[in-house]
Amino acid sequence: MMSRMRPFVLAAGLLLAGLALAQPETFPAAKARGELVVGVPYLAPPPVAGAKIRTPEGLDAAITEKLGASLKLPVRLVQLPAADAARALKAGEVDLVLADRADGQPQTVAVQATGYAARPKAVIRTDTRMRKPADVQGRSVCMAEAATQAQALAQSWGATVKTYRVPSDALVAVREGECDIGLVDDAVWEPLMRFPEWKKFSSTLTADGARQERVWLLSAQDDASRAWLGQEMRAWDRAGAWKAMTTKWARDVAFDVYLDQEVPDCHG
Repeated sequence: MMSRMRPFVLAAGLLLAGLALAQPETFPAAKARGELVVGVPYLAPPPVAGAKIRTPEGLDAAITEKLGASLKLPVRLVQLPAADAARALKAGEVDLVLADRADGQPQTVAVQATGYAARPKAVIRTDTRMRKPADVQGRSVCMAEAATQAQALAQSWGATVKTYRVPSDALVAVREGECDIGLVDDAVWEPLMRFPEWKKFSSTLTADGARQERVWLLSAQDDASRAWLGQEMRAWDRAGAWKAMTTKWARDVAFDVYLDQEVPDCHG
């Protein structure tokens, strides 16, 4: 019986192997190049020699690094506005784009949701009375240079906007009294406020502004990469990847602030 089954087993194995070989490769240009090139909305300039290395704004770096790890490829980031995605993808300048919006893309560009959405949320000392956006007019509001949504929101409040290279610098300014309010993504606000040293800065404003979801933009013709990316995003969601990334970001930024704060907390 076993001897009669062997040809069938061998044939089935060869068929499966053939199907595996026939499967189109995901992100073939990236694998041929040996690196995944990803466009992002904002790329902070590299620090000058001897300057401190601090956690960048948002999760773009963490998201792209995790995707590269899944593909077993190093990642190179380039600054690319969403409006230039179609041209850059067609020219092969990038393998995909992590964008802050999906509107206005031509049919040649496919959109894949990440599952990560956020809006700015205020970090305020608990001994102040600011509780709603109308209270902020004329006040100083600080955020990282890359936090363009936060800048636009603060300007709509009539606030004085002050930007810093990295989010920890903006938060240090809040703690030292140089800024009335700091703005960070609401997704990282809660894990940041879990640290005891942030309890006295855990007041905030009523929610304002729309939540924006990060989306992937890639070639609509690359069916294999599109299918794989969709499966990967669903796997991240099931595994709690977003909670892990926001928690790590908050921990890293809290440590950055601890290292950089030079004067005691201001209390009004």
